[in-house]
Amino acid sequence: MSTSRFFNSKIKKRFNIFFGGSTVATIARSSGFLRRSAKKISPIDFVMGFVLSCSQMQNTFSQWAFHISQLSGTPVSKQAVFDRLGPSSVAFAKALLEHVLLQGIFYRYRRPSNLFSHFKRVILQDSTTLHLPQKLSEVFRGNFSKGKQKAVARIQAFIDICNMQFLHFSLGSFTDNDQSASQQILEKISAGELLIRDLGYFVLEVFEKLTGKGAFFLSRLRFGLNMYDCNGKQLHLKDLLKSRSKRDMWLMIGKQKNVKVRMIMIPLPKQLAAQRIRKAKQDRDRRLNHSQDYYRWLEYTVLITNVGEETWTAAQADQAYRVRWQIEIVFKSWKSGFHLQQLLHNGCTNEKRISTNVYLLLMFMCLFMQKIFLPVIRYAKGTISLIKCVQLFVLNMKELIAIGSKQCRDVIDKYCKYEKRNHRINLNQLFSD
Repeated sequence: MSTSRFFNSKIKKRFNIFFGGSTVATIARSSGFLRRSAKKISPIDFVMGFVLSCSQMQNTFSQWAFHISQLSGTPVSKQAVFDRLGPSSVAFAKALLEHVLLQGIFYRYRRPSNLFSHFKRVILQDSTTLHLPQKLSEVFRGNFSKGKQKAVARIQAFIDICNMQFLHFSLGSFTDNDQSASQQILEKISAGELLIRDLGYFVLEVFEKLTGKGAFFLSRLRFGLNMYDCNGKQLHLKDLLKSRSKRDMWLMIGKQKNVKVRMIMIPLPKQLAAQRIRKAKQDRDRRLNHSQDYYRWLEYTVLITNVGEETWTAAQADQAYRVRWQIEIVFKSWKSGFHLQQLLHNGCTNEKRISTNVYLLLMFMCLFMQKIFLPVIRYAKGTISLIKCVQLFVLNMKELIAIGSKQCRDVIDKYCKYEKRNHRINLNQLFSD
């Protein structure tokens, strides 16, 4: 047996273990992707061929067919791969992703954290966008530029940040904004769990329902809302902003929906406040005419939560909100490490191809988190950078999978540590506080 032949055989065996070959076949049948015994393209080769193509930054039918041929030992044409794309391939890829998300509950890794020890889970919700070929603008509706509607997809994501486990994804259009997705969390969150989100998801009714479920939330407060003390007396923003001092108080917000929240106002350093004000004044949107009260507002971090003082001080609530930025690190790893945006190039003009590709990539990225990244940070001697880990793994995927899990762990531990930076706190440091 030649060296290359042996290597491919070994890779296929490892990949079968990594993806779960028998499970992939079962899901292919239940989703309708596999109706009878596969003659040329088996479900596992379909998935593995795509991932191998993407690891080489070559999301083309020719490259996909080439890798399937290498794995199966049977010549496969690019037309054969194209013919496998359709509603059934989308259903198959989506079902694979859902299976991996469900399996994530068995890979729990709770980081030690005094900050979040009172909560069963800490869930972050955020979204990221992907620019697509113009031909898909009717399916994935984007923003308008120079009179033309762009094609932009939006991925909504929930992640349990303490366990670094994704809980849910949804794929839609850019026009399906974050506020419209705000209620999705109500099906996923339970009593005793904490939700952290940014202003884009701000909906008073959802805060009210979260409290009703016994769940907790942490968010920034939207400027301009009516505020009342607990006796119903209206509070005026000018009075709250008079003295540049920290405030921590319970109040009611909203003219129609009087939701009880704990409001925390923390003055920002003068340099940072000046930077935010300068940026607001340079806003090119002529519809905006910011008031003096708004500029004063920008001098503060203003948070709302239903977590009591016995659990968090004001400073701890502020520190907890910083964790929200970690989902941006995850999104960055998708785009700079897994090359998610570049792989959806101008040649991807088929809606079913886009959806299949996105779901398969999300599935692979979740498996990476569960089977590569989490085991590494369990045993690593230092703090591991997610982005460095992704970049190393994607560039050397065949080699790292071939050497086995323990050696793979050692390689990542050696080459993917954070640099020591006194002025920047990484996720590992924050959770070990």
